[in-house]
Amino acid sequence: MAECSLLWSGKYHQNWETELHSHIFFQMIGFEGGKGMIRIDDEHYDISSQQGYLIVPQKMHSIICAENFEPLKILDLKFSISNPELFEDLITIDGHFDAEFFPRFQHFFNKIIEESAAQRPYYYPLVSEYLHEMLVWLIREKKSGGMQPETFPEPAPVKQYKGVDIDQLMQYIHFNYSNIISLDDLSVTAKVNKTMLISIFKELYGTTPIRYVNRIRMQKAKELLVNTDTSVGEIAELIGFQSIHYFSRYFRSKENCTPIEYRMRNAKSRYFNYL
Repeated sequence: MAECSLLWSGKYHQNWETELHSHIFFQMIGFEGGKGMIRIDDEHYDISSQQGYLIVPQKMHSIICAENFEPLKILDLKFSISNPELFEDLITIDGHFDAEFFPRFQHFFNKIIEESAAQRPYYYPLVSEYLHEMLVWLIREKKSGGMQPETFPEPAPVKQYKGVDIDQLMQYIHFNYSNIISLDDLSVTAKVNKTMLISIFKELYGTTPIRYVNRIRMQKAKELLVNTDTSVGEIAELIGFQSIHYFSRYFRSKENCTPIEYRMRNAKSRYFNYL
């Protein structure tokens, strides 16, 4: 089994605020330009160029762009870790890296994006190995630099949580987000009542079950808008919206622009989903 699994990679511009949320995987975010603020739990950090953050599972976080500045230029990786020692090292190192470390992170990130775009045979094991090499390098550099590690709480189990098979539930969502999914459907799949399910999602992801499903849909919509020429109407249908008009209104409410404007604005961006 691979020691780490790349779930998603993205290179894009952002000029909107993300809602405070958490997830069960790691996220590494680098900033090539722009100004803003990143919130991690109750701490706020100013964002500037050539720095990044490692966000561990179940850490609440959000990104706020500064007004009257260029959009943030973001390099974004989401991944899971199966090796216990690697997992423990990642959650105990200082999660911030600055200009001293950024060029090496940028180097690995660009290799991942280039290989993902080409999608030649066996590209996924290769991008996972690039990720693994980068993480090992980061851990070694942080530890050898004599920095005092920041300790994060051990995340709650996510395969089984409060009697719910989280893996099975996530598979259901990722295989069915293109269809209508109700709270009743999720409750039946999770084998708990709706009140308990809402509570579990709030604890694990910082949002409700239906908002989580819509978050997955929006992520897929942005991938399709940036990486393909698929029409907005087809995208709406592919991600589970019943009409292009509702999809466009919902997209605008979340991204502060229409799907077409988003496509034009991110013409040079790239998103890759490995699930």
